[in-house]
Amino acid sequence: MSTGINYLFTGYDRTLVQLKEFFAKKAPVKLKKGEVFLDYGDQSQKLGIVLDGLLYSSYVSENGQEWISNFFYPPNHAIISSHESFLLGRKSTESIRAYEDSSLIFITKSEYDALTTQNPQLEHMVRVIAEESYVQALKRVYAFQSLTALQRVKKFISENGDLVSRVQRQHIASYLGIHRNIFTRVLHKI
Repeated sequence: MSTGINYLFTGYDRTLVQLKEFFAKKAPVKLKKGEVFLDYGDQSQKLGIVLDGLLYSSYVSENGQEWISNFFYPPNHAIISSHESFLLGRKSTESIRAYEDSSLIFITKSEYDALTTQNPQLEHMVRVIAEESYVQALKRVYAFQSLTALQRVKKFISENGDLVSRVQRQHIASYLGIHRNIFTRVLHKI
């Protein structure tokens, strides 16, 4: 696991060993740029971990515009899921695709349910990770509500600087909820 999120796994050594043993039996899946991990309207049956590469999720707003809602890449943003669909069994309102050639491993919903039933510590660890994910999502909402475009871009660069050279400007702008031209102007001011 990455150093940035290691604190989430403190005290779960035995569980992490069990997970490594489980995933050691699975061969990594390769996705080419543009290939789908989850498509709109599908029921998510997979929870993945990006080993190498970059994926992104998007959704379509009520006015028909597609927006990027997340980027998935190792080490700190490696867990891939449409949580609502995976956990609640609903059709996905988002799509997850490979932004670049990527490799990942995943667990199916039935495997996940069996593992968490057999291992209460794993279920607890997953809850802790989900809580951290919720906190991060809440911080993003607050940033959208309170920060200017300049402040959002600066925050994105400080937290995800390596993506600036990997992701097209219009996709970062979409993620930040601003127009591509505004993103470009702000980027030149920094």
